[in-house]
Amino acid sequence: MILVGGGGFCRELYFCASETHAAGRLAPLGGYLDDTGDTLAGLDYDLPWLGSISDYVPARGDRFLLAVGTPKAKRAVHGKLAPRGGVFTELIHPSARVVRTAQLGEGVIFCPNSAAGPDTVIERFVTFNTVGGAGHDARIGEFTVISSLVDITGHASIGRDVMIGSGATILPRVSVGDGATIGARAVVYRTVAPGASVFVLPPKTLRARGD
Repeated sequence: MILVGGGGFCRELYFCASETHAAGRLAPLGGYLDDTGDTLAGLDYDLPWLGSISDYVPARGDRFLLAVGTPKAKRAVHGKLAPRGGVFTELIHPSARVVRTAQLGEGVIFCPNSAAGPDTVIERFVTFNTVGGAGHDARIGEFTVISSLVDITGHASIGRDVMIGSGATILPRVSVGDGATIGARAVVYRTVAPGASVFVLPPKTLRARGD
């Protein structure tokens, strides 16, 4: 099993994958790829750098996990390895709750305590970070990233390449268009157009230092 990407989400996924392997649900990690070099050098990770994503030629038996934290970058990385025969796999952490009637696409990732409810449709390469979840009959488009503590409620529809920030809530039957960005802690209660960005108001400084 090879992680693709060497940034912060790679480090998160390292532990998620290691715990899933220990539970007998995933092959052991064999290394990682990153175009910027050995980004984990000097850190406490037993994970060798296998080279750049751009140059790596998949070997027979290689399986890849997209350890990338944004939709655009995930799609780009996939586009480098897939044409060379790269085979991607799913990761479902032992603590995740994914019911048997959920439909899962290729390469989905469910981090600790994430969830997919009854009759959800989770398309390929969707990532659920810790405690992110989708309620019954929700649909999530490919390459979408669902951050920690996100609540996607029943019958919500999320397009492709959507980025949903930590703590956001998508209310029932609401649609979010392809390529949209939902900011942290936003409550989305009506349709979001493709490519739109939705954010809550920024905090105000009530008392500056020294006042």
